[in-house]
Amino acid sequence: MKEKIFAKTIGVGFASFYLVLTLMVGIAGAADTIKIAFVDPLTGPNEYVGRAYLAGTQFAAEEQNAKGGLFGKKIEVLAEDSEGKPDVTVRKFKKLILSDKANFMTIGSGSNNVIAATTVATEFKKVLIIYGGLSDEIMGKHFSPYAFRLCSANHQHMTALAKMMAKKPYRKFFMLAQDYAYGHDANRVFKELIKKYVPDAQIVGEDYHPMNNKDFAPYINKIITAKADCVFTPNWGADGTNVIKQARSMGLKPPFPFVTPLIGYDPYINYNVGSDVVGCLSAKATHIRLNTPENIDLVKRYHEKHKNDKDFLYWWPWSYIMEPLLAWQMTFAAIEKAGTIDSDKVAATLEGFSYKTAMGLWKVRECDHQVSSPIYGAVVSAEPNPFYNGSIRPDVNFPFLGKEIIVFPAEEMIVPATPDYNPRCK
Repeated sequence: MKEKIFAKTIGVGFASFYLVLTLMVGIAGAADTIKIAFVDPLTGPNEYVGRAYLAGTQFAAEEQNAKGGLFGKKIEVLAEDSEGKPDVTVRKFKKLILSDKANFMTIGSGSNNVIAATTVATEFKKVLIIYGGLSDEIMGKHFSPYAFRLCSANHQHMTALAKMMAKKPYRKFFMLAQDYAYGHDANRVFKELIKKYVPDAQIVGEDYHPMNNKDFAPYINKIITAKADCVFTPNWGADGTNVIKQARSMGLKPPFPFVTPLIGYDPYINYNVGSDVVGCLSAKATHIRLNTPENIDLVKRYHEKHKNDKDFLYWWPWSYIMEPLLAWQMTFAAIEKAGTIDSDKVAATLEGFSYKTAMGLWKVRECDHQVSSPIYGAVVSAEPNPFYNGSIRPDVNFPFLGKEIIVFPAEEMIVPATPDYNPRCK
């Protein structure tokens, strides 16, 4: 029954998305507009990730437009489907820049596509706002003077997770990741940091699987054979759902822990996995349950606009919605400070720029354009949650992030600024 409901929500989401996209295309040529080129997956197994990113970007633009836009000009978000492919990502961005006259670029999924986007940003001298794509090498060896990652990344997440595990009894880690840039980088960083913060930790296995993998049984058998008492996986999207569901079905039942930066924050994964997601440990720079006036107000504003949407993906500003939302709020503030949309002047303003977000103070480090921010650790809990609890629709009732939040200071999380990482950092 869940699968049928999930399929219906996907269908409704597509219809709503393409209606909005059609309307945007119709006005794309209007005068006195500032255009954001958005390229992320809008088809395929991870299309919901792109839709969530688009919702957050659009919400930030709509709120800015309600305040008069930028310099009296309306902001438009022009969306294209990356299909999850680097070559398509490049082609779509070039089309939006050359044909649609986009002023800014933005992307989040995944690291291979983000790396491709940085080459376009450099070629056309367009400011690129990254709200996903978590591999540290994006702001290191693939650095672009026009690219700014205004979200937390690998080193920040892994530092928080390693510190969380230092207070847990688990010591035998199996590492399982998607076989692409982010998966390899995430495993590498976590391996380094778990040995730093948990000196007696053992890595009893490490493996990689294709993106959008259907059968995890061979990998789970390796985990069981290795006698791991914990699994680290940076999986997201469809792979996040499948690895948890299949692992639980093969005997790795709760409280067997999965340490993962992303899974616990994802309502689609939690909906499909149900109670088996309980115990997943996560860490990110956004947390919907953060009890500050700024966050409470933002969640309320967003929910008021989306509470009647048919697809529960949009009801609450979970991480994939909150990340582009905050990134663009910060960017709009920097553009206003720059007093222009000129790429070089906006880039110069963003270097070292500080902004008080609903999640605390964020600051862009000058040498690598990586934002420094607090990180919030959390565990998916079986306790009732105030969001996906059946109160809006009875079937949308599943475990989510628990109320306990572990706060990690920004300055302790960010990747060290060394020349080996990025020659600009000294």
